[in-house]
Amino acid sequence: MPSFEGRRRPIPLRFRSTAALAAASLVLGTAALATPVLTATPAHADESTISVDPLRTGWDPNEPGLTPAQVSSADFHRLFSTKVDGSVYAQPVIAGSTVVVATENNNAVGINATSGRVTWSRSLGSPWPASVSGCGDLVPNIGVTSTPVYDAASGTVYLIAKKNDGPNANHPHWYVHAIDAATGGERRGWPVQVHGAPVNDPQHAFNSLTAMQRPGLLLMGGSIYAGFASNCDHGPYVGYVMGINTSTRGLTLWSTERSSGNGEAGVWMSGGGLVSDGPGRIFLSTGNGASPAPGPGSRPPGELAESVVRLEVTGNGTLEARDFFSPSNAEALDKRDTDLGSGGPVGLPSPAFGNAAHPHLMVEVGKDGRVFLLDRDDLGGRGQGPHGSDKVLGTFGPFSGVWGHPGVWGGDGGYVYMVGSRGPLRAFTYGTTGDGLPTLSSAATSRESFGYTSGSPVVTSTGTTSGSALVWSEYASGSNGTRAQLRAYDAVPVNGTMRLRFSAPIGTASKFAVPATDGGRVYVGTRDGHLLAFGRPTQAALLSNPVGFGDVSVGAVKNATVTVTATRPVTVTSVSVPQGAPFATAQSTGSLPRTLSAGQRLSVPVSFAPTTPGRTAGAVTFHTNLGPIGVDLSGNGTRSGFSASPPSLAFGTLTTGTSQTLGTTITNTGTTPETVSGTTLPCPPFSVSGLPAVGTTLAPGNSFTVQVTYAPTSAGTNSSSLTISGAGGSATVPLTGNAASGQGRLTITPTHTDFGKVPVGKSLTKTFDIANEGNVPLTISKAAPPAGPFITSNPISEGQVLAAGEVVHQSVTFRPERAGTATGTYQIASDDGRGPQNELLTGTGVRPSASAHAKR
Repeated sequence: MPSFEGRRRPIPLRFRSTAALAAASLVLGTAALATPVLTATPAHADESTISVDPLRTGWDPNEPGLTPAQVSSADFHRLFSTKVDGSVYAQPVIAGSTVVVATENNNAVGINATSGRVTWSRSLGSPWPASVSGCGDLVPNIGVTSTPVYDAASGTVYLIAKKNDGPNANHPHWYVHAIDAATGGERRGWPVQVHGAPVNDPQHAFNSLTAMQRPGLLLMGGSIYAGFASNCDHGPYVGYVMGINTSTRGLTLWSTERSSGNGEAGVWMSGGGLVSDGPGRIFLSTGNGASPAPGPGSRPPGELAESVVRLEVTGNGTLEARDFFSPSNAEALDKRDTDLGSGGPVGLPSPAFGNAAHPHLMVEVGKDGRVFLLDRDDLGGRGQGPHGSDKVLGTFGPFSGVWGHPGVWGGDGGYVYMVGSRGPLRAFTYGTTGDGLPTLSSAATSRESFGYTSGSPVVTSTGTTSGSALVWSEYASGSNGTRAQLRAYDAVPVNGTMRLRFSAPIGTASKFAVPATDGGRVYVGTRDGHLLAFGRPTQAALLSNPVGFGDVSVGAVKNATVTVTATRPVTVTSVSVPQGAPFATAQSTGSLPRTLSAGQRLSVPVSFAPTTPGRTAGAVTFHTNLGPIGVDLSGNGTRSGFSASPPSLAFGTLTTGTSQTLGTTITNTGTTPETVSGTTLPCPPFSVSGLPAVGTTLAPGNSFTVQVTYAPTSAGTNSSSLTISGAGGSATVPLTGNAASGQGRLTITPTHTDFGKVPVGKSLTKTFDIANEGNVPLTISKAAPPAGPFITSNPISEGQVLAAGEVVHQSVTFRPERAGTATGTYQIASDDGRGPQNELLTGTGVRPSASAHAKR
């Protein structure tokens, strides 16, 4: 009889401090440590690059000061808000006790990480005015947009700035700067201008006017690497990767397209960083352009649009493409402007993710919302699967399109998190299919949605300690970033829902902004020019360790004790747990209130009584005269037989001829091995992959993931089910879906808006209609508003779904600052396959006296 190990319990990663390693070594299943860990200040480790590490996981495992209970405490709030000169699109970088912030006005600022006081400030030159490009994506200036990188060995921060230093605004230049993180002083021999031609296309030199440097920088092997795309698709442009040696300052370029000077295929990734999983290896994704012809990944062609690409640093320091993946429908992605490259790739850390056959995994998701699970050692090429399909480990969804990159949590079996445009925060569990392939399964969503331009998620935890992790993301209401919030969710979902733990206003969010975490604080840069810090201002009045109950049978009760130690005089008035939680406290009301002096302890009995199988987390709250203080609780409910998560799969409405794939994870939630005795498959148009063979045995707590695809061919409602049978109990998963026949059709009415003559200093607002005249929904894949003098205060969002017959009335204001004719373009495209449907904008600014004379 075959044996199946399923999801492995992850081994902790290498942590950035001994404190994190100690926290990660806590043993689940014990009530509490005999002596609480009295850590006054969370251990410190630099946040030197975007999304924590070169894999871009966003996972910071060194944050015992950012556990759910800490963040729920009454004194967790905004610590400071420091004004800086210019919008902050780059993630803040933490270098020792200094937070380095770079702005679009080309200012680099050093800010004390604790007090928020500015310790130094440096101008990097005049920024380039965005109005020259005619694009309103980033206004009013373009300076430093990408996230810098900090080299702790030399104390140097490297960043790239666009300067308006040519003979006119049409001749800007890009410069790589190296500044002292402690003083802001420029290192000798820097900055270095980006120039030259790519080694794989020497006939087409770097174009600094149309190039835009958005991805976060990578420090690897003594060199800095950066990606370039376009500013609003204004050509000619091509995607570049630049490398510069930090010692010799020698510079090299590689281009994504070598066929022409207007090859496109930009490297932008919504600000995500270039990825590296080892010496000489760089991964990136690209946008629209000339897609590669079908072929194996080991032979990358010269055209690499709509691709994930692995570059290798050669012996002489130049770059070569050595592997790639491009979806089989790449041309359709290009036509619909549904860039694969709107999402940045993320490497999944082993051994928490991967198996012996595929130890090095990667996740990529773009505008069309399909999630690709790739093997970093064999990306898959194009059209190399059966019948010309994709040679990947798995394709899931589509879900909401992603402008950003996933976040990763390596505890509790492994999770991946994604923020969709105008969609929820979605959690995927890592697992293994019945035939042994790594896979992901959508496990939960947040109740709250995220507007277009919301940021990528990051994760904080205490090692891999269950119940210690939170998922953080910056919420924006839409393109203009208003009503923004910093949000934190419990990393482990409950009953298919991501629980919102904390939220706070942050002003106006920058596009695709990523928070930085360090030393028990969360740092946020904003579009309205501030650095905000969130955390606890002082040591907690009560200290304790998280309490893990381990495995407890559904219907049973396990008791434990929570012990807190006072750090200063404090009065505990009551103790509580959330109503309806599987946790309870039996603290006698007669023993409270109780005043503790520094060093005194209070012990409270707590219990865990699970009603459903699976992991769950909670907290016990000590209500004090200084505010509530929480202690984290976790446990795992067990029940004999198989259980499915999610317990049902609802596919919603799909257009005939399309498909969606969702996964469900089948777990042996008992305490003894369970054998698959049979399976009952659903009826078409549902199909199943990843089933184990009958007779496969799962150890307690292990699981496999089954992928279900809904591919309707005719309109109507469909329902069926999938059953996995076992002697201890079976899991039946209901399946539902609805199919509609038709086509979306994007129209712009009128296609030209003329504002006529408007006095300088005055303004006139007009509207045009963006409509779906088809009979099925369509998705806006591109929406780039114009720059001044045409102003759009509330632009339509990329990723916005228009229902059949829905109309959006888009307003545009013409506000001339000088006399003369002005022309602009509002770029709009959808996934209806008809290409761009742009709006032309014209108007003439006139001197007030001339206008008055004309009226007479």
